[in-house]
Parts: sequence; structure tokens; C-alpha cells
Amino acid sequence: MNKFYTLFLALFITTIASAQVLNETFDNNSGFTTSTPFFSDGGGDFFGLAIVDDFNGEPTPTGLKAYTGFAGGFMTGMDMDAEGASLPITIEWNGLDIDGLTDLMFSGEFAEFFDSPGDIDDLDFIRVEYQIDGGGYQNLIWFEGADFTSGTPPVFNGIFREDTDFDGEGDGLALNDAAQVFTKTIAGTGTLLDLRLTVTVDSGDEDFAVDTFVITGTVNDTTPPVITCPADINMNNDAGICGAVVSFDPATATDDTDPNPVVTQTAGPASGTELPVGTTTVEFTATDASGNTSTCTFTITVVDAETPAVICPATQTVMADSNDMYEIPDYVGDGLVTITDNCSTTFTTLQNPAAGTMVGVGTTNVIIEATDDAGNTAGCNFDVVVEPFLGVSDVSLTQVALYPNPGKTLVTVNTTVENIVVFNAIGQKMMEVQSNTFDVSGLANGVYLVKITTAEGTAVKQLLVQ
Repeated sequence: MNKFYTLFLALFITTIASAQVLNETFDNNSGFTTSTPFFSDGGGDFFGLAIVDDFNGEPTPTGLKAYTGFAGGFMTGMDMDAEGASLPITIEWNGLDIDGLTDLMFSGEFAEFFDSPGDIDDLDFIRVEYQIDGGGYQNLIWFEGADFTSGTPPVFNGIFREDTDFDGEGDGLALNDAAQVFTKTIAGTGTLLDLRLTVTVDSGDEDFAVDTFVITGTVNDTTPPVITCPADINMNNDAGICGAVVSFDPATATDDTDPNPVVTQTAGPASGTELPVGTTTVEFTATDASGNTSTCTFTITVVDAETPAVICPATQTVMADSNDMYEIPDYVGDGLVTITDNCSTTFTTLQNPAAGTMVGVGTTNVIIEATDDAGNTAGCNFDVVVEPFLGVSDVSLTQVALYPNPGKTLVTVNTTVENIVVFNAIGQKMMEVQSNTFDVSGLANGVYLVKITTAEGTAVKQLLVQ
């Protein structure tokens, strides 16, 4: 994941975001102001928007030139002082937002219809200027008269050429009937930009046309996206496992310049992964088109809520000692009580009565409780039946005998019995049968007491198992 994320981030850092400051198509007059209103005498004196026929309500002029290459409406004028307008006429776009932009560029379409031998004189011009934050207008692109064929100063019958050094003389590319695109760099940065087009054409057939003024800039975006992670997740473990399968939604992000910042998980397990009991942190990162990043994290906490499984033995029948008392053993430590859990392998246990407690003949209920590492507690209980002490000297049937003794497998009592109970050396009942033959092969080597009950009475015999 880390290698992929590094490559992904590098690609985004090289991405350049651009913004459009101005897109003037001259299809209406809503985006600019003029120093004089549009006008038309219906013939060859006019100033306004062609194609969309905006001449301030006056007739569409018959003297419109047959320009080519313009799409939709365009601004045009001819003999612009004939109807009393004051020259030059200015067209302005004020307060254009360039905050945070660099590498500003201007693009515009310009034309002048050529009537042989040319009608531009040395007082005609088309000039575009700009200023940033009111700092004074700077030259952007000029067109001045050139190639004059008539007169002595002031000369006339010329054409418009770009004035590449802003000295008042056209020395660059010539304008003609077809719209030509000129692109210029706007130097500087700031907050607000003003653009000004200034035009003077003051005689018949002296004309101009402009269209599609566009200003763009590179977004200097240093603001990271706003990223929002899912809320923290708290949940119990899945049954039987020390964890849980957890699914979650990805983070979301918004950005002030990029409508679709990319959100990537950059740390933590994927959604749908089985997570262990405890707290796991997941991280997401949002990256915008300028390479700005922001991260967020949330936690997933899985709680062990499952209680241990505590299994007690069946009722325990034991024989009291010679004082008719019995010492309660540690049933967990002895392995008679089993404890299992989905997470823990060690437990805190409680036995009541506690190991080492002396109890008398009769029935005692033993309670076992176990607590796992998470504090979950479960328990069970069973009875311990203590029978009175019967020593080997307590013989009521002297003729009763066991053979073989010592025994390894089958041991036989030499009479008919009603019941036989075998106890180990600490008084725990190991087996009980109702026949005069029993199998001791499953017993550990040692000394056992065998309680034999017949129709005539009871006897206790000592048995050595080898």
C-alpha cells in the first residue's frame, strides 16, 4: 500500500490546476462597461455588438463589414465619432478575481476589414491594457496604423499592425478580415485585475472587430482538502473468536478548488477484516489536484464480551477420614473442573468452599467461578457426598476376600455382592459396580479401599493395584 500511495501522490503533485478569470464572448453587454453607449445611424457610423444586434435599440447598421472567423456575437465599430461620441472609446472589465492565481494569460480575437488601398490613419489604434490591485495600467497588446500609402504627416490609407514595442507604430502582424487570435502574458499577481480596451477609428471605412477575450491563470492552491473519517466504532467480539469482522465506510473529502479530491486508505486493515480484541487505528488521506493532502483517523475497538465456559464434574462421592471429616481439594488445580474461553488461557478462579476446607459426613455443594482477562465471569456447581469412614479393621464379613490382590486387571470378590465402591487414598470415589468382578486396569498404581456391600452386611478391604 505504501509504494502505491507514494506513486499516486507523486502523480498528483505534477498536476496543474487552472482557473478562468474572464470569458467574454460579446454575446451580450452584461460583463463590461463602455465610456459611451452603443449607437448606430443605420448606415456606416456605429458601435455595438454585431450578430446579436445590440446597438442600444438603434437600427442595425448597413455598413457592417463581412468579417470571418468570429463565432456568435462580436464587438465592432466604424467612424465612431460621427454621432457625437467622444474618442477614444473605452471598454472596461473591472474587479476580476485573480486571488491565488499565477501565470496569468490573455487571449483575444482581433480583425480590421481591408478596403483597398486601406483606410487606417496614424491616429487610429486598438489598445488593450491591464492593472492589478489599482497599481496603474500596463500595456498588454496594441495595434497601430502602418503601411500608409497617402499623404504627408498626418498620413492615412494604411492598415492595423501589432505594435510590438508600444511606440505608437505598427511593426508586427497585420490585421485583416478574418479573426486572428493573439495571446499575451499578464505579468504579476494580486487580488483584483482590471482590463481596458481603448479604440479610436474616426472616419468612414475605418473599423475594428474583437471577440472572445479570455484570461486564465494557474491555481496556486496550498489549501489541503477537508477530510472526514467515519465515527469511532465500538463493538463486541463475534461468538467463539477473540475478535470480530468489522466493515466500515471510507472517509469523504471536499476541497476549495478540486471538486473530486481522491481519498485513499493509508493505514490500518481493510474493511471486512477480522480484527482482534482491543483498539485498531485506521487512517485515510485525501489528495487534491495540486498535491495538497490531509489525513484523518478513527479507531475500532473490539470488546471481549464472551464469558468463559466452566464445566464442573458430576457429583463426587468420597469417604471421610477416621474423624469423619473430609478435606476439600483444589478442583481446578486437580483438573476436575475445566475452563475454556474465546480469548483467555489463564483465569482468576474462586472455589467455595475453598481448597483445604474440612467438611463432615453428608452433602456439600461446591461452587466454582472463573473470570477471564476481560472481566467476564461464569461458574458452575456440584455436590460432594462424604460417606462415613470405614477402616479395614471395620469388618463385618470376615470371610469376604479380594483376589488377586495385588491386582492388575480384573479383581473378584469371593461372594455375591450388591454393590462395590473403590476409593483412592484421599477418599475420592474412583468407581462403583454391582457385580463381584471389576476392572482396575484404568487405575493408577497405588493403595485403594474397596467397600463391599452384600446381603449380609458391609466390609472394607484394602487393594493394591500394580
